Amino acid sequence: MPISSLRRERRSHTKSFTGCSMCKRRHMRCDENFPQCRNCTKHKVTCPYQGIDSQGKPLHRILRKNTLLGRFSESLPGRPWSPEMLANVRQWKRTGVMPKGGGCIRVTLKPQLYSQDDLCFVFQAASNQHKLITMGLSKLTVISSYLPSFLPIISSSRLAMNGFLALSAHQVASVTQSQYARQKKYKYQELAIQDLRKCIAGFKEEHVGEALVASMVLLWLCEDVPTRKTFTNGILAILDTCQSIGHQPEFYHMIAHTTSKPECGKLNGLQYTIVEMKKFQKVLEEQQPEDDTMRQLQLLIALAEDLARLEPSTPADKQLELIQLLRSCNLWLPLNGLLSRRDHWSTLMINAYLYTVTLYASGQTSQASMIDQGVDLPSLLDETLQRIALIGSHAELLNNLTAIVSPL
Repeated sequence: MPISSLRRERRSHTKSFTGCSMCKRRHMRCDENFPQCRNCTKHKVTCPYQGIDSQGKPLHRILRKNTLLGRFSESLPGRPWSPEMLANVRQWKRTGVMPKGGGCIRVTLKPQLYSQDDLCFVFQAASNQHKLITMGLSKLTVISSYLPSFLPIISSSRLAMNGFLALSAHQVASVTQSQYARQKKYKYQELAIQDLRKCIAGFKEEHVGEALVASMVLLWLCEDVPTRKTFTNGILAILDTCQSIGHQPEFYHMIAHTTSKPECGKLNGLQYTIVEMKKFQKVLEEQQPEDDTMRQLQLLIALAEDLARLEPSTPADKQLELIQLLRSCNLWLPLNGLLSRRDHWSTLMINAYLYTVTLYASGQTSQASMIDQGVDLPSLLDETLQRIALIGSHAELLNNLTAIVSPL
């Protein structure tokens, strides 16, 4: 696919697979507030979510998505920034130097050129990365493994910065339930898409880094299939262009070796993983884990069982719903879990099971292309298993999981 084909693609659709049917008919973005979304409230109609409870299964799907991704309550209004965060940003603007609150991560930019919200989202992402580095866990999630490669590029590119800010805003919204952060994410996404089109229209060798960063982030965040295919093909076109002109920056190599997917869709591997997750569940029940740890494991098991039941005849929209949920889990569940929980062993086990389910599920569905390009799940899984081995707890569970993933 030539790079120029990105110029005329339509904007990302506003519909979500879990949005209410009224918003879908109106072609509006649903905020997915249960049991009454904002759009239905605005138009003074009864939201279809109101009737979901009695039907059981649809409600189960909505609650499963919200619980897996850490959204346990309705969205909260207002800015999500603490007084400490705002004080750090004011200092950053005054001195021009990123405060030490960002830890070992330093983002070199001119703070006067950015808004307070921009700097808060950058500072939050830097603080999260510093926390993971301090714990030795920064190579175990999709976002944190890419972030060091993003930072040098966003400092000199507004295109890459807008993509990065959309990613940070999404993470903040998923943790704080902030409606303001979610709206900022949509705004940053739109700006990044506009900037990317301009970049592609006059594409030059020096645009490679910023175009790849923005394309990767937009691919991770968008939900509708046509736009996802556009970004996927666009990334491949940029990589092909880099290869043909002999220009291969460091970020190129990081993405290039992850764009081909292994053939690992054996049904028995997925079934064995489900069996092992249920054994792990019994271990957790004896340990009285944090509430969200057990809840996420139970719902990951339910998701894996749904994936294992997929057949070629399964409707495409049902397959897409499951794959979309799986994608979102891979991006946010490992990151938010490691940042928020004290029990790293159980969190790492859940992450390892999640990566294993994803790798085996890629052969279970005709919608496998929805699993992202550029995400090196085998490496993340290997790093996670090595970290679990260092903790040295419940060796049998680790050995069984290692045996399951050995064919991958």
